[in-house]
Amino acid sequence: MNRPFSPRTNLMVGNFFRDHPAYSPSNDRVLDHKNAHRWFSLLGASANGGIYSFENVLQGKSGPVVRVDDARFHMMSSYDYLGLIGHPAIEKKAIRAIKKFGTGSGGVRLLTGTNQLHVQLETVIYQFKGTESAMVFNSGYMANIAAITALFNKTDRIIIDEFVHRSILDGLRILGVAAEKFPHNDTRLLSAMLEAGSSKSRTVIIVEGIYSMDGDICPLDEVVRLKEKHGAVLMVDEAHSFGVLGGMGSGVNEYFGIAPGRVDIFTGSLSKAIPANGGFVAARKEIILYLKHSSAPYIFSAALTPAATATAMMAIELIHLENWRLRKLWDNAGRLNNMLKSAGFDTGKSQSPVIPIMTNNSEKALRLAKKLFDGGFIANAVVYPAVAVNRPRLRICCTASQTTAMLTEFVNTLKDLYCF
Repeated sequence: MNRPFSPRTNLMVGNFFRDHPAYSPSNDRVLDHKNAHRWFSLLGASANGGIYSFENVLQGKSGPVVRVDDARFHMMSSYDYLGLIGHPAIEKKAIRAIKKFGTGSGGVRLLTGTNQLHVQLETVIYQFKGTESAMVFNSGYMANIAAITALFNKTDRIIIDEFVHRSILDGLRILGVAAEKFPHNDTRLLSAMLEAGSSKSRTVIIVEGIYSMDGDICPLDEVVRLKEKHGAVLMVDEAHSFGVLGGMGSGVNEYFGIAPGRVDIFTGSLSKAIPANGGFVAARKEIILYLKHSSAPYIFSAALTPAATATAMMAIELIHLENWRLRKLWDNAGRLNNMLKSAGFDTGKSQSPVIPIMTNNSEKALRLAKKLFDGGFIANAVVYPAVAVNRPRLRICCTASQTTAMLTEFVNTLKDLYCF
């Protein structure tokens, strides 16, 4: 089967390099810097080589089967972990919310933008997480920016896992703090760093529940033990673990059987297992009260739309009502990881529905994504700077809506295409 990327699929990139074959950022006063040179070199090579594999335009809802350029594809890289996109109960709630509250909020939360749905969603989130309170933002990215810039300061010692999300790094950059990094999930070295002490008055540890590029799980039990031993503050980003980890899907603390109160700050996303938009911070009441009056992303951004707010609420309710989705998700994740390993693929240290397929260079990852596209699969290539230069990969995301036949066909297609 041959499905070359059509001009409509990647219109901007394809047309740009067709019309500007000799373009160089060197002649552009805005773009003459290192990152632009690197990106235009990569984009030009991948577009001219027919292996540009980003921003495919879906013709309809995402799900296990999607349409791009009037052709049918199996989706292998969607964050829709529980398969809730398109759920009729969610769509019904979203439509009702629009009819009652409109399409927009009309303002920021502190002024004219708060409606009943926001208050209800925040209650649902903190009850689901087991914290005292919660607040919602326009994205998980902004939730991390808000928590870091409002709760911490330049006099803090901030220690982060080396693989934390870009939003955390950007929050620290805005704050003006150079964080100390410990090797990924290495609590022995984290312990040594804490034991070494610091002249700073407060130490903050920031980790994630599930790491979005490698699919492994934070050893939260040991991190919490070290946090308590050294009197540190702990922030956990649950973007990929909220709705996924634990028997009821409430997150990484449930997975380890850790009381929510032993973690100071939870942040998360409402656009992954929860098929909406938005993000949240869940914590003690006094922390949330302070954040609502001090975090710039909350104060200066329009409130979450009624449709997204209602969608998130209904999705959390469905996690309880249709708990089989969690079981199916983990069955699929285990099955696919085992099939890939048995076929000789390197899936890193994945312990979750996020499964990397490691390659040895960026071009190979991009070519493999293109070949899979030609074979009817959308599987995202991830290259630097999202991952280390020497660690490019395909990033596969299992969902509850994928079938065993689909997963088997994917592995068989991959085996036919991959040269070890």
